[in-house]
Amino acid sequence: MEVYEAAINRRSIREFKDRLVPYDVLEKCVDAARLAPAAGNRQLCEYLIIDDGDLLLRIFDTIGAWLGETKSAGGWPPGRRPMAYILTLINVELEYVTEGKRINTMCDVGMTVENMALVAWEHGLGSCVVRSYKEAELKELLNIPDKYEVGLMLALGYPDETIILDDYTDSYKLTVDSKGIRHVPKKRLADILHRNKF
Repeated sequence: MEVYEAAINRRSIREFKDRLVPYDVLEKCVDAARLAPAAGNRQLCEYLIIDDGDLLLRIFDTIGAWLGETKSAGGWPPGRRPMAYILTLINVELEYVTEGKRINTMCDVGMTVENMALVAWEHGLGSCVVRSYKEAELKELLNIPDKYEVGLMLALGYPDETIILDDYTDSYKLTVDSKGIRHVPKKRLADILHRNKF
């Protein structure tokens, strides 16, 4: 798979098959993440793979929103939920902070997570970046030391939904049609690309 092909075809997947994810693929994702660019080469990110069945259920319960909306109390039924998670952890002792501002931290985190998402896609896995979670509960559940923050969570599994890109008109809202196909509005290249001057 070509890099451009992977980048333009990877979608955020929110419904997954009830199928185990091979650990070696998750490890490859992390290997690609650790080699992503890092500001000042500080390499402040570390990673936690979760693929244990009991932990998967408990982590899903810490997610505060799913599909961009408040998750129902029961969430998605078993068999449609993520089959693995990779947490990107920020070692705050390695952060560059000036005048009370975090410099480059979330940029570093974002680049690592995109590397993981692309590698996952190459291996037939879908993923969804999650930022809405109860961090204190996650840290306690997973014994994450105080010097770490959870930067982002990547939910993974084999895709069990079809996604179609539509031209953006007046709304960015995702919709699901009567056949269960998710429609994602995207702006056209001509609408967002400028050259030399705005």
